[in-house]
Amino acid sequence: MKNTRQRAILSLIATRPIHSQEELAQLLDAQGYEVTQATVSRDIKELGLIKVPLKNGNGAGTHFKYVEPGLGKAYASRLHRVIAELVRQVHGSLNQIVLRTPPGSGMLVASAVDEAGWSEIIGTLGGDDTVLVVLSDPSHLPVVRQRFEDMRSEDPL
Repeated sequence: MKNTRQRAILSLIATRPIHSQEELAQLLDAQGYEVTQATVSRDIKELGLIKVPLKNGNGAGTHFKYVEPGLGKAYASRLHRVIAELVRQVHGSLNQIVLRTPPGSGMLVASAVDEAGWSEIIGTLGGDDTVLVVLSDPSHLPVVRQRFEDMRSEDPL
């Protein structure tokens, strides 16, 4: 059942832009799958789906859609992909780094940073369009900040 449902999710995101877990749950329900938001959330995580910005008429990303990992550009890691696609600015002070993102993607970026498990990072706080990265020591600031900057500007592998 789970594999069939996850194949249905991949089919849905391949054929139309799906902007939220709620929208995905409704589409799955229409296909006869009884799912909760928690089930959809777990499926998204297991499939490694990411949200990428959709461009509007003036070229600015204002909406997002789910995509399958590995489509389009190839990145060294999930963190690299998320930073390259979503982080607009990187600022640092003392033992803190602030990452600015489009509205609605801060928590996704924070999750990817936490998942990467960098030893210099104690943890993150993800808001709507801002991520606070807390470092274990202020001496790590230049190196970690540069890593984020490099991921923003590097071409994918």
